[in-house]
Amino acid sequence: MKFIADRDNLLHALQLVQRAVSPKNPMPILSGIKFEVSKDRIFLSATDLNVGIKCSLPVEVLSPGAAVLPARYIIDLIRRLPGLPAIIESDEITGSVRIKYGQSEAVINGFPVEEFPEVSLSDSKVNLSISEKNLKDIVRQVVFAASSDENRPVYNGVLFEIYGRQVVAVATDTHRLAWRRFSIENQENIDIKLIIPGKTLNDLVKIIGNSEDNIKITANDKKVYFISNGIFLVSRLIDGQFPNYQVVVPKEFTTRVTLKTSDLAEAAERASLLEKEGSPVININLQENVILLTANTEAGRLSEEIPVYREGEAIQIAFNARYLSEALKATESE
Repeated sequence: MKFIADRDNLLHALQLVQRAVSPKNPMPILSGIKFEVSKDRIFLSATDLNVGIKCSLPVEVLSPGAAVLPARYIIDLIRRLPGLPAIIESDEITGSVRIKYGQSEAVINGFPVEEFPEVSLSDSKVNLSISEKNLKDIVRQVVFAASSDENRPVYNGVLFEIYGRQVVAVATDTHRLAWRRFSIENQENIDIKLIIPGKTLNDLVKIIGNSEDNIKITANDKKVYFISNGIFLVSRLIDGQFPNYQVVVPKEFTTRVTLKTSDLAEAAERASLLEKEGSPVININLQENVILLTANTEAGRLSEEIPVYREGEAIQIAFNARYLSEALKATESE
């Protein structure tokens, strides 16, 4: 393997696939990034066996081949290279790689290529597509409600219920629930339910673009695959029964309030400042045309009035300040 690459482009691609690297895994090979060179491109891939990421970029290929290098060392080295093209050459016998830059060079010892797990696409039951921008918006609006408690894995994910061209995305940590319905291109026109890990979705939205270009989504019973503009991400699905969220979604309401989203969001953030550990409770007293918002902690008190338009009954209710703030940040409405 021998190729010449632009330092900045190579560094960007390495940092992208690094999200799937497993530095603490007992298998040392999973702390590495695989380099595969063929024709006029290099393919970089990493996996922790739960998530895998693969991307490609154009390079000047001098000879094809492959190598697996420790992610930490190769990324730190490429980051600190001068802004010159790097010549990267592998020793097929020792597995080491020589990086030449200007009149200098460095050598990094690698792992056996044959031990690296394949990051590839397999047979799927469903083929969907949606724009990068829309997918990012949907994830942002629901994933915040997923749990971080690994003892309850089904709550760590986002449920995607797919019925033909209609999809419902749901996340809950049992204290709050986020729900979003949207349309999608479904080539197979079949019904399926997928529980995708919240971490996978958070990683995905950080590595794809924000354009109207479509991202392809395929899935089977065990894995889901995302393909977009030279980037490929595969993730294991969460196995389990997602709770029946429909029983907790109200069918009707006794009170409806219209207000400026930023007014309530900023008040919730100010209330959160009064509690360094955890999140304070915000008490809301909804009157005729104003919300009285109060919070009391050991650090102090907060009291605010926010103008509103109310329909229905006056109510008093309390919220976790952080939960309220995160929900308001996820909304698109002003």
